[in-house]
Amino acid sequence: MTCRHCNEQHPKYFTYCPKTDGIIEQEPHKYTYATNDFCLSCGTKNEESGSFCSQCGSLTIKKVEQKATLNNVISKTLKNVNVPNMGNMKGQELKTLSKEKVNFFKNNPLFFVPVVVSILLLFLFTFFVKSSILDVATVDQGREETAIIKAIMDDPSEFEDMIYKEFGVRLSIPNVLSLPRLVTVLHNVKAEGHVVLGAVYDQNSLNISMDNVLFGLMFIPIIALAIGGVLYGILARKHNWPLYQGIVYSTIVYVIVMSAVSIMSNFSTRIGEVETKGLFKIEVSMNYSTLDMILSATSLSIVIFGFTAILTYFNKSIFEKLSYQVKYVQYAMFSVAITCIGLLINFLNIYFSLDKKGLESELPEGLFGTVSIFSSIYMGTWNWICTFFSKLHLNVLSDGLSESVSYSLFGNDKSGVYNSYFLNSLFEEGKFSVLPSFILVLITILLIGAAGYILYIVHRMNWKECLIFAGIFTALQLMLIYFVNIQLDFEATGKIVQFSFAFEMIATVLLVFIVSFASFAAGGFLRQYQLKK
Repeated sequence: MTCRHCNEQHPKYFTYCPKTDGIIEQEPHKYTYATNDFCLSCGTKNEESGSFCSQCGSLTIKKVEQKATLNNVISKTLKNVNVPNMGNMKGQELKTLSKEKVNFFKNNPLFFVPVVVSILLLFLFTFFVKSSILDVATVDQGREETAIIKAIMDDPSEFEDMIYKEFGVRLSIPNVLSLPRLVTVLHNVKAEGHVVLGAVYDQNSLNISMDNVLFGLMFIPIIALAIGGVLYGILARKHNWPLYQGIVYSTIVYVIVMSAVSIMSNFSTRIGEVETKGLFKIEVSMNYSTLDMILSATSLSIVIFGFTAILTYFNKSIFEKLSYQVKYVQYAMFSVAITCIGLLINFLNIYFSLDKKGLESELPEGLFGTVSIFSSIYMGTWNWICTFFSKLHLNVLSDGLSESVSYSLFGNDKSGVYNSYFLNSLFEEGKFSVLPSFILVLITILLIGAAGYILYIVHRMNWKECLIFAGIFTALQLMLIYFVNIQLDFEATGKIVQFSFAFEMIATVLLVFIVSFASFAAGGFLRQYQLKK
C-alpha cells in the first residue's frame, strides 16, 4: 500500500506508517477497459479502434486503472463534503438525501448563525463608515454647506425638495451612502456611472468607471468574516459539525446575500424634455458588477472565513491535526498564513516610515489616522507583491498629456511614484522603508522555505507536490493582484482622464510561481538533509 502521508510503499498488513505514525488507508483501485491502437498478436494498427483486430480477429481491449472522476477529486480535497453522483442516483435516493440535509439543519438551528453574524457585522461597520464619510466631507464647512452636503449624501429627499421649490423640477437623486451601495463599494466591486445634464441643444455628459479604487476598505468585510469564522470554528467543535461542509455552505449563503446587495445598489433615473418643459434633460445611472461581487465575496469568504474557522476549530493542536488533513488543505493553510504574515510585515514597514509630524500638521484634524492606515495598506500590499521581483506601473492620462512611471522594489524610480501621487510630505526625507529591500525579499523567501521545511513529511521532496504548493500559493497572490489593480476613468464632453495602477500580470504570476517553488523546495531539501544526517 502507498501511505498518503509519505507516499512510500508499505506491506498491506501495516495499519500505521512507521515513518509518520499516520494511519494507512488502502483505497481499492477501480478498473475499466480501453482499446489498444495496435493488435498484440499481429501488430496491425486498428484505425476504427474496435474491440477485435481487423486482420486476425484477436481481442484488442486491455484492462486499465480508472481515472479519478471530478466527484472523487472534490471528495478527497474536502473530505466532509459529500458530492453525490446525480447521474447515478435514483429519485428516491435523491429525496432521502434532501431529507437528511433538511433534518440536519433542523436539528442544528445554529448552523448558519456564524455567517449571519458576519453579514450583520458588515452592515454595522458600514454604518460607522457612513458616519465617518459624512464627518470628513463636512470638515471645515459652514452650517449651510454642511446641511447641503448631508442632504445630498445622506438624505437626498431634502435636496430634491429644495430643487423643486427653486426651479420647479422634480428630481430623483440616489442616496449614494445607502448601506447596500456602501457594502458593495467595500467589496471593491467595479462601478460604472453615466450622467447627462443640460439643455436640449447643449448637453454635457460624464462617464465614470471605477475598479478596485477603494481596496483599503476591504479590511471591513475581512474583519466581519474573520469574526464569523472564529464563531463557526467554536460552534463546529462544540456540536461536532462537519468543518469543511460548513465553510462551503457559509460561503454559498454569503455570496448569495452579497450578490443580491450588489443588484439592489444599481440605480437609474431619467427626466425627459416634456417633464421639464423642454429646458433640461437629465439622465443618471450607476451600475455595479454582480460578477465582481461574486468573485470578491467567494474569494474573501473561502480564504478569511475558512482560514479562521479551521484555526479556531483545531485550536492549539493545529499542526498536529493538520497532519491528518488532505495535503491540499495543508498547502492552502500555509499559503494563507505566509501571505498574512508577509502583508503584515510590509504594512508595518510602511507605517513606521511615514512622516507623522508632517502629516499631522498638513491634514485636517481626524484625518491623520485614516491617511496613515490607508497609505500603509496600499503601499504595503504593493511592496509585498514586489518582493517577488515584480513591477508596478502607474499610468495617468489627462488633457492629452500622459505620464507613466514604473515601480519595483529594487528600482530607482520608486520616488517618482510616491512623490507624484502620495505627496512629498507623506515620507520624511525620502525614507520610504524602514527595512532595506533585500531584507523584505529575504523574509518572503524564509517564510516560504519554512513552509517547505515543516511540510516535508507531506511532500517528501516530490517535485509534483512542490509544484502543487507553488500553484496554490500563486493563485492566492493572483487573487490579491486582482484586488489591488486600480482603474479610474473619467470622460466628460470629449475630455478623458485615466488613472491606473497595474502589475505586469503574466510576468508577476511566473515570478511568484518560480520564487515560491524554489523557496518551498529549498526548505524541504534542508529538512531532508537533516534527516539523512
